[in-house]
Amino acid sequence: MSRRNNPVGILDSGIGGFSVLKQVQRLLPEENILYFGDGAHVPYGNHPEQTIVALSRYMFEFMEQHQVKVLLVGCNTISCVTEQCVDLVSCPVFNAVQAGVNGALSGGGERVGVISTVFTHSCQTYPRQLMAQGDRGLKVCSRGCPNLASLVEHNLGSGEGMDRVEQELRRELGELVEQEKIQCCVLGCTHYSLVSDRIQKLFPHLTLVDPAQEMARNLASYLRGNDLTREGGGKGRVTIYTTGEVKEYTLRANQVGLERVEQICSYPALEI
Repeated sequence: MSRRNNPVGILDSGIGGFSVLKQVQRLLPEENILYFGDGAHVPYGNHPEQTIVALSRYMFEFMEQHQVKVLLVGCNTISCVTEQCVDLVSCPVFNAVQAGVNGALSGGGERVGVISTVFTHSCQTYPRQLMAQGDRGLKVCSRGCPNLASLVEHNLGSGEGMDRVEQELRRELGELVEQEKIQCCVLGCTHYSLVSDRIQKLFPHLTLVDPAQEMARNLASYLRGNDLTREGGGKGRVTIYTTGEVKEYTLRANQVGLERVEQICSYPALEI
């Protein structure tokens, strides 16, 4: 049976994956998209690995039940444990970390910075993959930011709240720019992509690598190369499920500029 008209799945610890969703809509406006944001447990990066795996498997199972044709793991933290979840789905899985690595290596530069959640940083997944796939002279500096994802999640669009986000960015990223002299920075959490304009304003000479853009390009190439693009014409619709607050997700979807959102539904959270 053809899966061409099945939705594309995107999962994330919260609203950060909206950055991926927006890029997919830009490149593949005809696709239907199913999104799951586990707002009840954000940020994932502050949880222990066992909990992250359990929460991730819960969302992978959801996506398999809804028969998505491709799954995009928008959350970098979940991307670090994807190998412990892929047995639950029968579709291809693309993850944010590999997308970020590919983007950083294609962008050039010998000094690469990575800002991420604490868990992603502690796993050292980005440095390991960048060093393994990059040139011998490459230097990678990683920094875990315990508060930044949560600040973005709950303050997007708020004047005073976004000032706090900027203060956190100056503190966390400033050291990598000023002391480590990084030339480009991987936004190792999809939440950070939602404030890339603020980052660029603070550090105008810094090249930013956004895994969300790379993931959307990879998806488009895969679907077109395997005759899996949606048939029938017309624009696709978006369905969002969240374990968080539906009202907040509705607000954030509007702020980010998502299009054709058909419904935003509540879904029970996994008890941990």
